[in-house]
Amino acid sequence: MRGDVPKRGISDEFKRHLKTGVLKPILELVRHDDTLSLEIRNGYVDIYYRGGLLLGLTEQAFGSFSCYFDEEYLGHEAEYRLECPAPPPAAISTVDHAVAWLQIIPLYKQAMDVRFALNPRLEREFEQLAERDNGRHQVGEETDYLIVDIEYAQSAHACPGWPSDCRFDMVGFRWPIAGRSRRTKLVTPVIMEMKVGDGVITSTRDKRTGKLSPGLLKHVLDIEAFLKPPPGERFSEPYSLLRDELMEMFLTKQQLGLPSLPNNMADLEIAGMTDRPEVLFVLANHNPRSKKLANELERISQIGYGEHADYKVATVTYGGYGIFRSNVVPLKEFDATPARD
Repeated sequence: MRGDVPKRGISDEFKRHLKTGVLKPILELVRHDDTLSLEIRNGYVDIYYRGGLLLGLTEQAFGSFSCYFDEEYLGHEAEYRLECPAPPPAAISTVDHAVAWLQIIPLYKQAMDVRFALNPRLEREFEQLAERDNGRHQVGEETDYLIVDIEYAQSAHACPGWPSDCRFDMVGFRWPIAGRSRRTKLVTPVIMEMKVGDGVITSTRDKRTGKLSPGLLKHVLDIEAFLKPPPGERFSEPYSLLRDELMEMFLTKQQLGLPSLPNNMADLEIAGMTDRPEVLFVLANHNPRSKKLANELERISQIGYGEHADYKVATVTYGGYGIFRSNVVPLKEFDATPARD
């Protein structure tokens, strides 16, 4: 792996400001509001609400942090255009600036609620719910999977010319729990793809460009290309970067005391990762009468997959998103036969 590859992580100074400096009010909000999640990026952090970017913070010089909110969420349609009483500061360099953002965030959240009602983004919203269910509260203390990042994407400069799409809905670890503790220090990297409804299950080919839409088949093809190492190498370059970033993001979230990590992981050390990753499909709101899933899985079975990862399906538990190892089924054993009325 090249030493100059852009990868996810923030500086010690950034972490200090989040823990005890000018950004502390922002971090405290994330800690106490389970509708929010803070994700580590390359030199900046993104705070998500319902899967949408509520606040982006990028480190500047001299202890200042630029702020970003997408004003498209405020709406252009007259019937729901929301006006801010006073715009918050464009950068945070004092605690008062951070407090000003805290005061405007409820209005921004309201604007996003309305926007998402008119323009649903259910897949991203469900990703954040899955992260919460496997990290926060009592359920997160007991599940066997940890979601370390949502909307994961590698820098275009990290692995130039790579033939696969280096973007995944969620990434994390399989970290089985025994009793009420995680005794093992060996974890398995996991790539997760969320699908909401049957309209996004099938990979269809664009007649003009020849490209496949991002259904399950395309995900399998992309992931196999992402993981395939060059001759004589242990890992592919992007997979090696993913492993490094998973560890960096996990350690940073530990240091920040983020509640997206269960309490029983607060002081745990990871001794190592398995070489072989797991790919987990999380299928939400599938219509059991539909043939689309069965047809797509049949197409996948015909291409000969699984050379570089173990592919599985999370059936979750009674409608929630807590992922337990007993509810994870190998893809080859998963029965998607449509139900009869």
